[in-house]
Amino acid sequence: MKKWLFLTSLALLALPGISRAQTDEDTYEANRLKKLFPDERVVATLQEEEYNFDKGKGTDNLPVVSATVRTGINLISLRERASMQYFDFYNSFSKITSFKQLEKVKGIFGMKKNYNVGYAIDRSATSSEIFSDDSRVKYFNIGFTGFADVTRIESEKKYLDSKYLTTLYFHSWYPIKEKVIRIRVPDWMQVSIREFNFAGYKVEKQKLAADKNITEYVFRLKNCVAMKNEESAVGRGFQWPHIVVVITGFKDDGKEVKGFKDVSDLYRWYNYLYQKTGNDPQQLKAKVTEITAGKTTDLDKVKAIFYWVQDNIRYIAFEDGLAGFVPTSAQDVFKAKYGDCKGMANLMTEMLKLAGQTAYITWIGTRHLPYDYTLPSLCVDNHCICTVVLGGKQYYLDGTEKYVPFGEYAFRIQGKEVLIGKGDAFEVQKIPVQEKEKSKILTQTSFQLKDSILKGHVKVTMTGEQRTGFHQYYHDLPNDEKEKFIERFLGFGNKNLIVTNIKRSDLDNREIPVVIEGDIDLSNYVITEDKEVYAGIDFFPENLRGYIPGKDRQSDYELFSSYVAEDETELILPAGYKVVSTPPAINEQAEDYGVNASYTINGNKVLFKKSLSFNTGRIRHDDFENWKAFIKKLKDFNSNLILIKKP
Repeated sequence: MKKWLFLTSLALLALPGISRAQTDEDTYEANRLKKLFPDERVVATLQEEEYNFDKGKGTDNLPVVSATVRTGINLISLRERASMQYFDFYNSFSKITSFKQLEKVKGIFGMKKNYNVGYAIDRSATSSEIFSDDSRVKYFNIGFTGFADVTRIESEKKYLDSKYLTTLYFHSWYPIKEKVIRIRVPDWMQVSIREFNFAGYKVEKQKLAADKNITEYVFRLKNCVAMKNEESAVGRGFQWPHIVVVITGFKDDGKEVKGFKDVSDLYRWYNYLYQKTGNDPQQLKAKVTEITAGKTTDLDKVKAIFYWVQDNIRYIAFEDGLAGFVPTSAQDVFKAKYGDCKGMANLMTEMLKLAGQTAYITWIGTRHLPYDYTLPSLCVDNHCICTVVLGGKQYYLDGTEKYVPFGEYAFRIQGKEVLIGKGDAFEVQKIPVQEKEKSKILTQTSFQLKDSILKGHVKVTMTGEQRTGFHQYYHDLPNDEKEKFIERFLGFGNKNLIVTNIKRSDLDNREIPVVIEGDIDLSNYVITEDKEVYAGIDFFPENLRGYIPGKDRQSDYELFSSYVAEDETELILPAGYKVVSTPPAINEQAEDYGVNASYTINGNKVLFKKSLSFNTGRIRHDDFENWKAFIKKLKDFNSNLILIKKP
């Protein structure tokens, strides 16, 4: 995400121009590409990436495989005036050794001169107080002054250790007519080349004997659309075709050196780095004694430490060389009162051990990643937590998830495999998936109608992720905004409603359901015409308005969680009033979502029940047409009114 934010933040920089350097062939090509990519301003006619490998020395002077990628990109403009930014990132494990925009571009009839070639800019890629890393970026601001103008970018980047060369994507943030990836494997190295999301794409593959010592794997894909940065999108690893390169072993001075052949090799590397942490638990002992004072059971001690870390250690993501993989020492996180996920997990693990508990540092990839440990690669993990054993059962504690109660797990890690570090041994387990019914928002309302006045009492109860999400948002607000937020929350998304007599549960207790209730005046939902009254007591969920896809959306929607929203509403009518009609029932069910709602009449009461469920936490791109039809039916149902006859 930070890469997309970087791209956006620099969009307004002045761009150097490139004089017209096109031929008739370029114009023909630009016109053809304009039909393929009608909304784009610049297209790469060809992008080639070549990966070569060599031997080197890594951490502690250990033998490693280094990698060099050479990239060449031919760009052409599809507008009279067009601009783009081309950038590449590097960090402590990689360096850009060459980065240039060519002054001459080879065309069909020879070399063509490029004028006003821009200079590469080199700067830090991080500008956030909640994320700190060693990433840097080099980029060109490229301006084209005419239709079919062309330029070429060539670069070379070296990965000092191929462990950190993981995913190779065909698509980029600009469209590409043809993408070519060449992986040149020397005979002294063993490699596993894993393919993801190739289905539905015409990826051409070749295996060539480049020379007697090199085997070359060539992948080609044509007409790659530009990847867009979209709200609530699933991780790109779920959608876009890509390759993961894993060095499984190599020879160095006649000796076999292990790479990442399976998960045991991956853990061996993690544990090797973990040993560099330098923990000094004695510096935590006084605080652990204080936190657990008066706690007589192991469960109470674990909760006390878990909640203390949630409440007192600020999460700040941090990647800086090996420090991006080695947890910060427990005592340093404790003193600073902030840390990344590894540092927070490390602190919690050491504190639990001091309290006499069995606890382990644990690696995990969140739901943002599509991989499991059958792929032994650093791209599998992006998070770190703690595992604690109570009563022979393992529980998973994530200190970065504020207000999550003990025994519950954030949706983003549910169902994901964990790699539990147990010294020289390890264990792979899976975090349980919580039933959607346990993450619920229940709205119970009782209204009374009198003439054109509709007043009532509303009570909202939240459990699971709904409760946790409320806590995280509410407690992050300034104190003077919290009451206004609760009023808006009870107002069904209607700014004109008046909410009074608000009551709430103990919002400092993360373990109990959040309950918010109050009196509301809903009279503006009543229409009176002589003896007829039209009343609406059903409302379209405001949070779904952000999940209505446009025609160009590329990605699935990733919801906050799977959950159920239930409404139970009672409308009490005065004596002599008679219900003439109610909206017909609705029952629409799909794999990822569904709704079941109906009205019933019981004496002078109208009873309304609705259950809206999101089963998987995702709205799939392949199902967008059905989803839009579902939303329309839900809106139509919400907009229908009850017709009541006055005496």
